Amino acid sequence: MKKSRSSKFSVLFALLYLVVMLSALAPPCHARMKDNPATAEQQLSSLGKITGEIPNTQNRSHRVGNVWMTITNYGFFGSQFRQNQLTEQVGPYAGQLAPSFEFPAGSGINYLFQGALWFGAIVGIDTLVSVGADGWQQVNETFPLPGEAGAIIQLSNRRSSEYYSEDAVSEQDYLAVYTDTLTDQAYVSPDADSQRPHQPMGLEIKQKSYSWSYDYAQDFILIDFILTNISQREIEKPYMALYVDADCWHEASPGEGYADDYSGYLETVPSPYPGLFDTINIAWTADNDGDPVNGIFDYKSPTAVSGTRVVRGPAAEGGCGPAKLNYSFNWWTSNGDTRFDWGPRMTTNYRDFGTGGDGTPAGDKNKYYIMSNGEFDYDQLFSAVDFSDSTDWRPPKQPGLARQIADGYDTRYLFSFGPLDDMGPGESTYVTIGYIGGEGFHVNADDFADYFDADNPAAFYEKLNFSDFAINAQWAAWVFDNPGVDTDDDGCRGLFYLVNCLDTIVDGGEVIISGCDTVWYAGDGVPDFQGPPPPAAPDLDIVAGPGQLTVRWTGEISENQKDDFTLRKDFEGYRVYMADFNTLSSYALVASWDYIDYRRFDYNRSSGLWTQNLMPLMLDTLKAMYGDEFDPDLYATSEVPFTDANDSLFYFEKQDWNQGNELFINGKWVPNQVQRLSTDTTINVDPETGDADTLVYGTYEIVLDNLLPSQPYYIAVTAFDFGNRQMLAPLESSPLINATLAFPTNTADRVVEEDLKVMVYPNPYKISDDYRGRGYEDRDRSGWSERSRRVNFVNLPPRATIRIYSLDGDIIREFVHEEGGIFSPTSSTAWWDLISLNTQAIVSGIYLYSVESDQGTQIGKIVIIK
Repeated sequence: MKKSRSSKFSVLFALLYLVVMLSALAPPCHARMKDNPATAEQQLSSLGKITGEIPNTQNRSHRVGNVWMTITNYGFFGSQFRQNQLTEQVGPYAGQLAPSFEFPAGSGINYLFQGALWFGAIVGIDTLVSVGADGWQQVNETFPLPGEAGAIIQLSNRRSSEYYSEDAVSEQDYLAVYTDTLTDQAYVSPDADSQRPHQPMGLEIKQKSYSWSYDYAQDFILIDFILTNISQREIEKPYMALYVDADCWHEASPGEGYADDYSGYLETVPSPYPGLFDTINIAWTADNDGDPVNGIFDYKSPTAVSGTRVVRGPAAEGGCGPAKLNYSFNWWTSNGDTRFDWGPRMTTNYRDFGTGGDGTPAGDKNKYYIMSNGEFDYDQLFSAVDFSDSTDWRPPKQPGLARQIADGYDTRYLFSFGPLDDMGPGESTYVTIGYIGGEGFHVNADDFADYFDADNPAAFYEKLNFSDFAINAQWAAWVFDNPGVDTDDDGCRGLFYLVNCLDTIVDGGEVIISGCDTVWYAGDGVPDFQGPPPPAAPDLDIVAGPGQLTVRWTGEISENQKDDFTLRKDFEGYRVYMADFNTLSSYALVASWDYIDYRRFDYNRSSGLWTQNLMPLMLDTLKAMYGDEFDPDLYATSEVPFTDANDSLFYFEKQDWNQGNELFINGKWVPNQVQRLSTDTTINVDPETGDADTLVYGTYEIVLDNLLPSQPYYIAVTAFDFGNRQMLAPLESSPLINATLAFPTNTADRVVEEDLKVMVYPNPYKISDDYRGRGYEDRDRSGWSERSRRVNFVNLPPRATIRIYSLDGDIIREFVHEEGGIFSPTSSTAWWDLISLNTQAIVSGIYLYSVESDQGTQIGKIVIIK
């Protein structure tokens, strides 16, 4: 088990803390008063010791994406995996053990024991820190109110969810509110070393956590914290920090899994653009070797990495883009034997914790020191490297400890930022973090055994793969604040690179830079909470005919829309869907069209890895590069690569189905396949700049035949792209955007123009025929009844009155086909359910019908055989 220390306290301290608390809530003489401060009565009412009520502590789990993670409303996240582990409280998983940070979702591999928000500041002459969890002494100092006032609220932007709300940000929002004002020692223990009771600052914390299932957002959770000063006192020089104890193991693995982990910090990663670097500032933890089994990774191996980054901090006055924060990163090992309680510390900034150890910061003053020390500890696997000649780092007191820590240990880290602006009464500050997973961190099962050397760990470090982790870290920031998007219309779109520039030297040696591509890498600092959209869906033109629908569209907008992040055109193709009902789950894919292009994967001989080219390459481009006879389908896997003239290795994958064609297939119409009828060009000129943009796009058609002529069909055409420059999976527009209801019959206008005659079917109507099974009746499978029967009238004009008579001339039924009626005026179809005017099912026999319209009256007969 994890080792921990408990505490006992005397009755004397139980009496003293009340005096301390009440005096702390009184405003000191120098406090600056602000509007809307919390009253003393409000603060006292939130103290469990006054009301005797129990805080409504709850936990919920995010389970919609590729990360399953538990959050609480009392200050920490994670489920304390395997030690006092939380259980699911609601929903289909109620009663089951709650995931801590399970990644990938459903794998049983967790990468977190417990994480928490820490907040420290100077209040009066005191140094105070309030923690959601201190991680070692089992202290929690933030709690919700009792009853429903303290409950977690769940929302969703999924319209099909029982928690749907227009106010939802993600597919699964959890909202919680808690404070640091509870001092009842039944819940809030005093400090184990000093026995000092908890000293509240008077903080209210509003916590909102968000998760998505979208490909680009499924590997992280965003957590938004808003902290408000609800006391009457000034909170000065505040710092925030994320405390994380990220143990890595599979739930079925033997042992505890916490004793061999690494922690570190990654500031930048190479940009896809040569010579540039993207800043991600992320603290991370991973298993030291991925726990291979018999020389291979299996389903229980924790080969991924997890970590935290800040995606939003308190905004600075003026400027454009995300707020600039001062960060620090510290890690340590906690141990009841203080000889082994250690973390990297610098001599020039050294503080004696007074505990005998140099690791765990016990007490408010030590916690505030570690939050504000401004140090960046070296990554844990470098612990045994001798820094004494070139740096100020102090070695561990215990001989041999550095080497033990370097190959994996039970560590935790503190990722801190500040100082933030002082907070007067009623003032707030905020931070939004991403808790992020990245797959494939450990590449080969034998890398640790073959390359790790405590004295020279760089060789092993180079084998670690941060690529997926870095991409997800960037997407966490981009989803929160979209690059290049001026959300608040103040003229700021964020931060950008200029790449692919042309340098021109003119007279006098002056260099003129022109023709640059703009790549936005950070937003304007205003939350968006959304990702890039897919290409716009095209407008449809549907021509109906007996038993078929001809669907036409042009791609002027869809094929020329630029990705919001890369500002590149990334259109790839179209998909055609059909449905009986206009619900997303009802749509079935019937055809597609996409460019004939390929993803090229390049082999890096130094790393042994295959990497994907940023953009798919058209077949014509590949033939121009490698010869007219080149066939990329012959080199479809890394086992059968293509070798070019420079001895470089590549293999190629189809970007999609490669279902494209330039014109008709063999000059003929092909049913149920998309045809590109023509290629068109439009030149758009910007009236302000005069810049011209050439738009190239196609005109398309598909003929859907063998359809039931009396039945309505919803037809939709979606557009999809080839993915983001960071290898985001392709995005597709929703079928619901341009879904169009159509009947595979002649249109009402065509009926008038060609003076077509009304037709009735099935005629005769035979009860012995399986009309339901053939799709004529009960199409929604809601349950067949007498009112499900259908005799269909087709080739109706836009407005008509239909009457059914007996042979004796008695009127059996009458209904009107017109705009605003039960039948659509845009179709030429109506139906009779074989029910009479007095709501009786009719009997077998011969019936007459008349159809009266501006085009005249048509009559006929219907035979019913029951």
